[in-house]
Amino acid sequence: MQQEAITKLKNRNISHLKADLACVKAIAQAAINVELFTIPIYMVSLYSIKGMHQINSAGSKLYTGRWWPGSGATAATKEKPLTTNENVFNKVYSVFIEEMLHLQLASNMASTIGVTPIFTSKALQSDDYGWHCYKANSTLIPHILDFTDWKGKAPDLSKLTVELRAMNEAQVDLFLAIEEKAERGHEMLFNPPVKRKNGDVGTKYFESAPFNWFTPSMGETDLPLFGSIGHMYLCYWDYLEITYSDGSHLLSHLISPAKDNGLQRDQFNNTPPREAKQYPGIKTEIECTTQDLNNVKLQLINNINAITDQGEGDDVVKTIIERWVTEPWAVSFEKAQTKKAGMLSSVQSKFQPSKEGLIKDYPGYDDQGNPTAAASGSAQARFDNGGKDHFELFDEVKSLIAKDDYITWDVWHENNPDKPWNDAMLGIDGAPHLPKTSDIAAALNRLGSPAEIDNTFTIFSSSAVGTIKGITTSLNKYWADPKSQFPSPAMGGSGDRVSICWAVTGRCPDLVTGIENQTKQQLYHACQGMAIDESSGDDKNVCADKLAYHSCKGSNECKTQGGCGFVQSATGGGNCGSSAAAGLKSAPADNLCGSLGGCAVPISASQLYPAQSDANYEMQLYKFGEAPHFHGQEIQWPELVARDMLPPTVVEKNSMPYHQGEAVYDVAWRSYCAAKGLVKVQGSGHNKSIHIPSSPAPSDIRLVLPPST
Repeated sequence: MQQEAITKLKNRNISHLKADLACVKAIAQAAINVELFTIPIYMVSLYSIKGMHQINSAGSKLYTGRWWPGSGATAATKEKPLTTNENVFNKVYSVFIEEMLHLQLASNMASTIGVTPIFTSKALQSDDYGWHCYKANSTLIPHILDFTDWKGKAPDLSKLTVELRAMNEAQVDLFLAIEEKAERGHEMLFNPPVKRKNGDVGTKYFESAPFNWFTPSMGETDLPLFGSIGHMYLCYWDYLEITYSDGSHLLSHLISPAKDNGLQRDQFNNTPPREAKQYPGIKTEIECTTQDLNNVKLQLINNINAITDQGEGDDVVKTIIERWVTEPWAVSFEKAQTKKAGMLSSVQSKFQPSKEGLIKDYPGYDDQGNPTAAASGSAQARFDNGGKDHFELFDEVKSLIAKDDYITWDVWHENNPDKPWNDAMLGIDGAPHLPKTSDIAAALNRLGSPAEIDNTFTIFSSSAVGTIKGITTSLNKYWADPKSQFPSPAMGGSGDRVSICWAVTGRCPDLVTGIENQTKQQLYHACQGMAIDESSGDDKNVCADKLAYHSCKGSNECKTQGGCGFVQSATGGGNCGSSAAAGLKSAPADNLCGSLGGCAVPISASQLYPAQSDANYEMQLYKFGEAPHFHGQEIQWPELVARDMLPPTVVEKNSMPYHQGEAVYDVAWRSYCAAKGLVKVQGSGHNKSIHIPSSPAPSDIRLVLPPST
């Protein structure tokens, strides 16, 4: 059988080259789609787990004593072991992060063979960025299988649907099926004959590569269903092993000299500000050269090995090696392997996250900003669970969610239908510049009331879709342009947007309904009452349009949007995951263009500016011209004139002061008022003073949104 498979791939007629190039590139994109598919569906269920979290960082007392709706990874101590909810969250969080690693590895593999990864594929998303792959009653795992073909054997998954749900028994069964191995798929799936586009008759699942019916004009949506993730990677590999009648290799056509070093990206080992490698046993970036195809293959197979060993069909690498055992790269691979310890399904040590690396990258702090003896929850969740594959972890989760003390937000709301929130759940008052816990609790109850819940659900669902759209569209650029930045804050922001929907409404966020694109001829305002463009309205009670909701400057495509505590340079650049921008900063609600603003629209009423690396607490202000171009012009902050610091005619430093711990909305309001000409200088001489109109009281949406720093 192995020899027969090899024969099909050797000395193949060169006439198949264009179709083979198209097919292997389609499989490369399909692998990206499969890895990406798992991330929103795992995330939505993850944040359905009831819990609260704190926002702690080094040296910060900004949020002392405060708690925010939504679970987070938790570090266990001797005094406080994990609750059932915390244990479930940590296990699924570990899987969730590793799926991001798998997406990165699959994307780097694709880039190596000349495919620019796409994170908005029509196989998963509609034109308006809704995730149609999760529509109600769907039975399809994209590219893999349809549950209606399940034979009905225990466990009977023939009625299982692929949709967004709370972390309940049906959803864990789905997750176990996603992580199922190829052997199980062969046993449990009906595999009827199907007619291909060229008239050939094949099978619905587990078709062997190469696919002679595939044409150069086809893409990933034309691929057959693979039956398992493992079989998808097996077909991927078989294509990479093709040689032709003219003596050439398919791989050499894919990595021609002009494409020697496909753009490689890494957020786990090498990208600053990483303190250490999180996966020192995984070579996350592929060094590519046409002069040593065996070395390229060895790196590619190691990526597949890392992905599948952690949870997605670990039997496939064994099959690949058995098939190609005499190849030089396979000999090198076998020599480099280390035996697994413990259970057969446990993850090899070299593919497990480094405890030391995670602690360095994610140290723990209390709400006074002091280092904790225990690692942070995000670090501990990963190194505690990194030795088990995804199937094992979901199997443990299935047992845990059967316990009496396990609860999700939807069940909590059913059990507490009338005004479930109170100020004690949100911690204690006392930290300056923050809304009162009683005000936030009241806002949570109003937004979840029968009169408001439908509108709240729509807003928060659109917010989640918009934030995830910001991530995927930014990732499209990230693997296409070496100057593009990774949307780090949006990753955390997406979790906030999903969890707040669960916590306030008790409903699963709707990611299937898409969101319209912003209109280029409109200045979307950053937040409540700050509409610079008169055509968009200037009502002080109006919050930012839901089309403008985002949580990352990487997705900030419109002038005047901005906010949060990730201070950005007025000249652009820098890492959007820190407040390390040096020099003059760009003001929220008044930034000149995309990538110059901060993050999080609308601005949480609890968003405060943390300490920054330099002492230059000053913001650049702009006045915007007329549509459609809205050309920006620097303006001065009237306080400079008011204090006679510089005469109006020779002002050189057109900046507005702000300070550590100040509410971001207050800074945004000042910059907005300056841009609109609402800031007035009153009096004369030393009696000059500044008058700024009062800002509106914070809306309920702004009150309940957690700060994103």
